[in-house]
This record gives sequence, C-alpha cells and structure tokens, in this order.
Amino acid sequence: MTTSAVPSTILIAEDDPLIREVTEESLRAEGYRVVAAENGEEAFEILQRMKPDLILSDVRMPRCDGFELLRRVRCADGYRATPFIIMSAKTETSDQRMGMSLGADDYVTKPYFTGDLLKTIEVRLARAALVNERVRLHQQFLTRVLPHELRTPLAGIIGYADLMVLLGECGDTLTSKDLLDYGQNIGRSGQRLLSVAEDFSLWAILEAAKAEGQRAGGVKLKDTQIKAEWLRQCCEKIIVQYAREGDLVIEGPPATVTVPEDGLERVISHLVENAFKFSLPGAPVRVKIGGDAKVCEIQVIDQGRGMSEGDPEKFRIMCQFDREKFEQQGLGMGLGLAQSFALLGGGDFTLVRNAPAPGMTACLQLGRAGG
Repeated sequence: MTTSAVPSTILIAEDDPLIREVTEESLRAEGYRVVAAENGEEAFEILQRMKPDLILSDVRMPRCDGFELLRRVRCADGYRATPFIIMSAKTETSDQRMGMSLGADDYVTKPYFTGDLLKTIEVRLARAALVNERVRLHQQFLTRVLPHELRTPLAGIIGYADLMVLLGECGDTLTSKDLLDYGQNIGRSGQRLLSVAEDFSLWAILEAAKAEGQRAGGVKLKDTQIKAEWLRQCCEKIIVQYAREGDLVIEGPPATVTVPEDGLERVISHLVENAFKFSLPGAPVRVKIGGDAKVCEIQVIDQGRGMSEGDPEKFRIMCQFDREKFEQQGLGMGLGLAQSFALLGGGDFTLVRNAPAPGMTACLQLGRAGG
C-alpha cells in the first residue's frame, strides 16, 4: 500500500484487457495512481511524457514485448533505477531468467494472487525510496558538506599565504609572535585537510577489503595489542585540539585483537573526537577495554547532549548522524567507518544512550586474537 502524501504512479504494460483491467482496479484500490498501456511500444511512448515510480510489464506482447521495453527503459536517461517488475506465465522460467539478466528488479508469475503482487510492488517501491534517499544524501554531501570541508581550511591557508606575500612585497617582516600565530593557523588548516584525505583513504581501503573479502572469502587481518598507552597516543592530537588534556580516562586491561590491517587507530580517534565534540570541557570521556574471552569491547562513554540511538542503517558513510538537529564540523564519516571496520573483522558497532545518565556510549566490538 502506498503511504506517502503523494501516491506512487505505476505504469502497466499488458496486452490482455481482462488482466490489465483487474490489475488496474486492484492497484487503484490500494491508493496507487495507475497508467496502462496495451503493449511495450505504447508504454515507452507514455514514458516520454511522464515518469512513473514503478513499471509492471507483461513479457509476451505485440509490437514491443516486455524484454524490449526493459532494454529501452534501462538505456534511457532518468529510468535506469526505476523499479521494473516483469509478469510471465508460471511455466516460462526462461522469461524470468532473461528478465532478471536484463535488469528487472523482480517478477511475478501469472496467474498471480493480488496480495502477492501488491507485496512485491510495496517492497520494490520501498527499496527504490531508500536508494533515492541515499542518492540525495550523497548529492548533498558532494555539493554542500565536502566543498565546505575543503574550502574552509584552504581559505585559511591561502589567506595567510597572501598576507605573507604582501608583507614581503612591502619589505616588511613578521614578528616572532606573528610567525607563531600564522604557523599555528596554517598548521590547523593543513591538519583539517589531512583529516579529510585520511578519512577518504580509509574508506577506500575498507571498501576494497570488503570487495576482496567477498571474492576470496575473507579479508586481511592482523593481531594488534590495545593498551592504555596506545589508546592515549591514538587520541593525542584530538586531546590537544579540544584542549581536554585532563578529560580522557582510560580503563581496563590490555587486549590483543584480530582486526583489518588498516584503520583501528583512526576509528578510535573518531569515536573519542565525537565524545569531545558533543560534551563540555571538564566532563570526563571514558575509554573502557572489556568484553569476554572471545570478544574485546572498546567503549567510549561521554556525558554530552546525546544523540538518537544507533540504528545501524544510520551509520552511513558521508552522512552526519542527527545532522537535522545539530550542525557540526566534519564529514560525518566516523560512525560509518567504525561500523565497516568492525564488521570486516567479524565484530560489531553500536551506539546507545546512557539513560538515565546523560551522554552516549559507542561500543566497538572486536574479535580477540585466538578467540
């Protein structure tokens, strides 16, 4: 059933008038807008005037059959991602295979139960809505967030460089205080750019590892020891950046984990940075090493303003968590990187409220070496 404020539009291509009429009535009864065509040629002509949310097509039709319609749709700009469901007789399994190989999203067999058809349509529309939302978020990221994260530090670097050139052209010199100030600001801008580059580099490494793992049945893992000194070293730059030297508390015994070769240090620093970012100076941020004989849990616990609990679907790369509530600096890649890293090593990542206490707990679960 369509639940959006604007009903979804479905294009039906079916040459049998009885099946076409029954299908139209069933879909309209569920709240869908329906446009019907007697064959693939007529359906493609309709596509020149309007864009449906889903196409439902028979295979055996005169003039232009369902396969040819599917080929045309998948080659047309703006329709490559439009859900396409083929209908074929139950005995024609070759039709189903051919349709799926050409890019159909699903198929239903005729004669079909109305409930099965409606469920298939509902699932495919929901899937398309999810994909469209991800595309929208990525477009927003590429057009708004990324340019801002690149231009802001670059503007600082270029601005100070221009000032230094201008002073040189005028024959002036900088005082020691000015040199220190200029150098510190240029350094901060450079570090911000470096952080962007490192995030994208880690994302590319994890994606490549994921693809390689799917082909070869595993990813490259290594044993890494986690202890208090190492954790503090991972977070040193973050501590200095936020001037929170006394706020980081590390607890728990050392542990050796088996994890992907790259990324653990950056993942942990991201989680600690989030804890600092969303809490006030003076409020402790605790990093606890725990777990059991098989799983090591690294918990990062803050006393900040809190966020929504961690629905895994929200941990997307290039999407700032709860951005609609809180605007903040950064690419929004930290939680997504943490989840990808943990899953590649056979672990998990969760984010939960500390209720009734304030703040959040980010929990990175990693497999212990030999566990």
